[in-house]
Amino acid sequence: MLCFLSVRIQAPALSALVCSVVLAQPAPLPSGQTPGVSQAPVAREVPPPRPPRKFLIDGRLRPLKPGEVRPYVPPELEPEPEAEATEVKVVEVVEEDVQVLARPWYGAPMVGNLVLGARLPIRGTFQARSSRYCTGRKWWALLPFGWICARQARPTAGPPTDTPVLQVAPGERLPFRYVMVSSQEPIPMWANIEDFKEGRDPERMLEKGDSVAIDKLWKFDGESFYLSVEGRVLPTRGTYTLGQGSSWQGVLLDEKTHFPMGWVLPEHGKLLDAPGGKPVGVLPRRTRVDILEEVQQGGKRFLRVQPSDAAAANAAPAATAGPAALWMSAAEVNEVRRRQMPAGVNPVGRWIDVDVGEQTLVAYEGDRPIFATLISSGRAVPTPLGNYPVWAKVTSITMKSQPYDDKAYFVNKVPWVLFFQAHNAIHGAYWHDRFGVSKSHGCINVSPLDARYLFEWLPPALPHGWVAVRPVDLRESVTVHIYNSHLRRPFRQERPIGPPDREDEAERLEAAERRRAEQAAASAP
Repeated sequence: MLCFLSVRIQAPALSALVCSVVLAQPAPLPSGQTPGVSQAPVAREVPPPRPPRKFLIDGRLRPLKPGEVRPYVPPELEPEPEAEATEVKVVEVVEEDVQVLARPWYGAPMVGNLVLGARLPIRGTFQARSSRYCTGRKWWALLPFGWICARQARPTAGPPTDTPVLQVAPGERLPFRYVMVSSQEPIPMWANIEDFKEGRDPERMLEKGDSVAIDKLWKFDGESFYLSVEGRVLPTRGTYTLGQGSSWQGVLLDEKTHFPMGWVLPEHGKLLDAPGGKPVGVLPRRTRVDILEEVQQGGKRFLRVQPSDAAAANAAPAATAGPAALWMSAAEVNEVRRRQMPAGVNPVGRWIDVDVGEQTLVAYEGDRPIFATLISSGRAVPTPLGNYPVWAKVTSITMKSQPYDDKAYFVNKVPWVLFFQAHNAIHGAYWHDRFGVSKSHGCINVSPLDARYLFEWLPPALPHGWVAVRPVDLRESVTVHIYNSHLRRPFRQERPIGPPDREDEAERLEAAERRRAEQAAASAP
């Protein structure tokens, strides 16, 4: 599933790209075109390519060289003003999608988003000189950090919100219930009940494989519909209910953990009596094994393995029988090896190591591995290699197609999202259980349990009532180090760090329009 955080330029930040957790509207359809119905190509003019952009690199403004990525430039912040004392201790958010800014004035970087109705403790107020962006000029200084315009929250006598935005019921793995579209034909989804009852056009047509987070069942004129957690309306017909997602969960590591280690990849991993030898047993998928030795034979690599203590207790009886030395093909094991902190990783104490060759992830505190698990990285669209500081933590977000995408999709309320490079993120995937093999279109899929663990482990902590938090200076953020141990070429940075860049987005759209125009011209009679 492609991972896209909807890009929207906000009033307080014209000087820098601001990415919101608010959903972008679907691209408008050409006149006369029916949603969800394929249309014959229409010939149109091919837009010319843009001239190459220039960047300030080593004191010189120049275009990027082939393979070069633009350098990261942190925002320049003016000193934070001192908050003035106030008798107000708590405020309640009264608007949707309130943005928390780093400073109480127009143009300051965004540092988070708040949920409607959240009650937040404050540390004071500030009266701005200008009313630009904030009419009334009064700002609330939030605890633990950030500022919001006073019109976006009112004083309240109630206590501060004391629970996370995402709530998971005991015994469950996901914060929402989901349905997936099974119909071969697109099905309609209306923005709200009023639009549905008034017979207005649907907000969008859902395609097979799209998913929606559901609040409840709703009956109307004898027909059954779902109401989504966001108030949308869709028919139950043509959908099926998803479960609680994969039960897979990674392992906590300590000084007793054997390295290298790994997990069995196929449903039944073959145990051999020698490298390339005879089968003597099997180990079930995802059995954890210690790797004791490795050899190369006949152009293939083999591993001498031993099921870990916990895994051995649950292994098939045949796994512990036979010769003392058990071997497996390396192709049947997702290997995990302990690594030193690579160059280019921010020295902030914690970092995440992702090997897309082995489809594994290891969370580190310094040089100490503390957690390891299986992932699904990009297949049709490769996950970018490089060092990428996490630029946003978002509780949940809808991932859907953009105007430059040729195939529409809609994946609602993806939970526990860590954005590390433009639209790419580590996030919970509730729609599959193929962790250990590549499957996504660029993002790093992890199981719901693993996504929640990583989200809560990675700083900064999300204050109660916040749905997203963003570090101002990415040099102080946890780095996701992504590489492919199967490649012989040297590690390199494939993409720039940080959120989506509006010029990059415009170039992608123009490239898509050129491609579509060329295809239409080639298909025209």
